[in-house]
Amino acid sequence: MTRHKEKKQKQSARSKTSKPSKTKPVLPIENKYFVFALFAVFSVLVYLASTYKITGDDDFFWHLATGRYIITHGVVPDKDIFGFATQGVEWIPFEWGWDVITHGLNSVGGYNLILVLRSVIFVLIFYLFFRLLRKYNVNSIVIFIVLFTLLVAIMDRLSPRPHILTYLFFITLITILTSIKYSEREKYFKRLYYLPLIFLIWGNIHMGVLAGGLFLFIFTVTEIIIFYYPKRFSSVEIKPFSKIQIQRLFIVSVICALVLFINPHGLHTYIYAFEHTKMKMLETVNEWRSPFDTFFATGFVTTLYKIMLFSGLLILIYSYSKRDLLFAMVYIGFAIYSVRAIRLTVDYEIIITFFLAVALNYFVYKMSSSGTIGKPIRFILYNNYVKVILIIPLLFIIYNIPSEEIYHILRYYRPFGYGIDKDFIPVQLFDFMKENNISGRPFNQFGTGGYLVWNFPDQKNFIDSRNLNDDIFNEYNSIMNKAPGFERKLDNYGIDYIIYLDPDLIRRAQELKGTVVSYFSVNPSWKLVFWDDKSLLFVKNIARFSDVISKYEYKVMNPYVALFNQNEFEKGIKADPVRTKNEITRKVQEEPKGFLIENMSRIAHQVIPNL
Repeated sequence: MTRHKEKKQKQSARSKTSKPSKTKPVLPIENKYFVFALFAVFSVLVYLASTYKITGDDDFFWHLATGRYIITHGVVPDKDIFGFATQGVEWIPFEWGWDVITHGLNSVGGYNLILVLRSVIFVLIFYLFFRLLRKYNVNSIVIFIVLFTLLVAIMDRLSPRPHILTYLFFITLITILTSIKYSEREKYFKRLYYLPLIFLIWGNIHMGVLAGGLFLFIFTVTEIIIFYYPKRFSSVEIKPFSKIQIQRLFIVSVICALVLFINPHGLHTYIYAFEHTKMKMLETVNEWRSPFDTFFATGFVTTLYKIMLFSGLLILIYSYSKRDLLFAMVYIGFAIYSVRAIRLTVDYEIIITFFLAVALNYFVYKMSSSGTIGKPIRFILYNNYVKVILIIPLLFIIYNIPSEEIYHILRYYRPFGYGIDKDFIPVQLFDFMKENNISGRPFNQFGTGGYLVWNFPDQKNFIDSRNLNDDIFNEYNSIMNKAPGFERKLDNYGIDYIIYLDPDLIRRAQELKGTVVSYFSVNPSWKLVFWDDKSLLFVKNIARFSDVISKYEYKVMNPYVALFNQNEFEKGIKADPVRTKNEITRKVQEEPKGFLIENMSRIAHQVIPNL
């Protein structure tokens, strides 16, 4: 029996050794110089892509005006300080920290210093992502694909506003917590104690801190679940926290929640912010619509969000394969969070980037170990020529950003550079107001109120993009759209002058018919004293403005009359050719390449050839 057993064992051993071994191919180490070159070029792309003029963003200016008020008066207000129609209405500037910071920067280096800070912050965000992912051995090609996708996906949210610091805090929070969970726990655990300070600063800069709180909550709950069910949710690679570590994590999380109330108005800040999100008028604001709204059906930015959303399937599979509960919890939590509004999708994209890149790298690595497709995948991942090939299109994009050619290809409006985009913001109109001391009570277009109070600290606006409440928004719309009784409202508010802005005026001029501009353009009680291809300024025909009216009134060259009552326009030209010529000359000097004045001048010369 013994000899028979020994013989069988020898035969078994021979049969095992005779089978060819299926060893996994040894993957090469990436050349650090080529990796550095790829990321260096990508960093230049990030900087340039986030460098563009202030455009269509009235928030930027009322943030500056708020910072100026806080620094000047030494108090964070709780009532409206900018609107005469909303004076005394509750308003809590919960982003006051950003307002003070940017006003300080503006005092030192003007708008451009703020814009440089914006670009530097985004380069830092992508650098921290790169560094974190390399720490977890994610291949540089995978990192590049994910980060390039992220850059394009967040193009709509690169504006110089407080949310950009939330994005920086996101990656900081992810770095601290993942380092504790996946790296040398004892070494990195002390970093947990920085979180209350981070949340204290964050909570006084932007309400995105609540999304950061959600991430910390998910992380804490996940670790508690793993602690109580270690056999189900832990592995050799992912060990549960010890009891004392769980206790400390829980205490730090509670402290982070409590420090949020350390702000100028305490709990009321969050009550106000919550009530603010319930306004009906937000339904008309694009960034508060669902990303699945048909309005965004064809946009490439929204499409990329949906790709990143449904790519979460990889995260779920990875979570199951590696028994890593955190991946699944973060994905599910922030996927639900993001579908509520388009402005929340970028929060999701930034939060999920780390988890998506790690999961994608895991599956790519598995495929690279396969005998069938492994070789070409390994070539793509580790061959230096591939990195060189990727650098070439990056250089092409970088070269075409300053000329804005790349944006033309994408059919995406983005004016590269620094300062203010004068095609969107009525700089010329406001310069005219300053030169001629136009003051009083304005009825201003919604997107000009912030620029108004920033340029005229002693004046108040009718409305701005702070969206104070539904009442003022409805009142604004009733006047702007000539609802019955709008004339009486103008008198009741004591309106002295009118600011109208539409950057797309020459492309949708027909819309003027439905606005209050059609009333002011033909009413002798109001005089048009300035206009260009995007804006109009009317003043009331009163003694205060008599000098401005006598010098600058457009009696003949009125764009509304020219567009919608050509017979009246031609009649005015014939009746006073001298004034017509003077008005054309003045307007051409102000706006040499103006589309409207060019066409109006052509009509005038057709009516009087020798004008």
